[in-house]
Amino acid sequence: MSFGWLNLDSWSEPYVGAYWIVSRQLPAEQHQTASHHGPLCQMVLLTSHHLVEVMFFKCVRSLIERRPGVHGKIETGYEKANFGAAFKAWPSVLVGTPFDMDSEPFKSAVRLATQRNATIHKESALVTLDMARSALFSAVRASEAIADHLLGPGAFKYGPVLAKYTLAEAEWFSTVRLVGSAA
Repeated sequence: MSFGWLNLDSWSEPYVGAYWIVSRQLPAEQHQTASHHGPLCQMVLLTSHHLVEVMFFKCVRSLIERRPGVHGKIETGYEKANFGAAFKAWPSVLVGTPFDMDSEPFKSAVRLATQRNATIHKESALVTLDMARSALFSAVRASEAIADHLLGPGAFKYGPVLAKYTLAEAEWFSTVRLVGSAA
């Protein structure tokens, strides 16, 4: 896969890698999986959440650099910020309106963060093909919405990357069935 002509960065490079796994490495159906597909699905889930965090903190950094000293508590707490707490509280402080956590794509971003934490810290949670595809789809949509909400319409600058590496529609992560869940 050639992507040399694109200017890749901390958001686009992991996206291209996760896209490649989802589109080129994972089989179409769960019954077609081999032992290495489970860890690849976990990597996609982790990378997907990474995309959301990178976009959120890039936008926050951009806002505080535009107006140094205006958001002192955020500036001083930026380096050690907890994603979940910052994701819920900072948009209101920075732009006057919170993310709507009861609507997509923010609802999926919150569930993705929770599942990422379960995968990394607690139980090395298993990830299915549907979860991986849903995680990446939801993370891309959340990244777009974060940029637009915090920096204004059209602020998401990765259209050329998404045009070259077009991601298929998938179920929102807020509704995808997790391994071991009854729903």
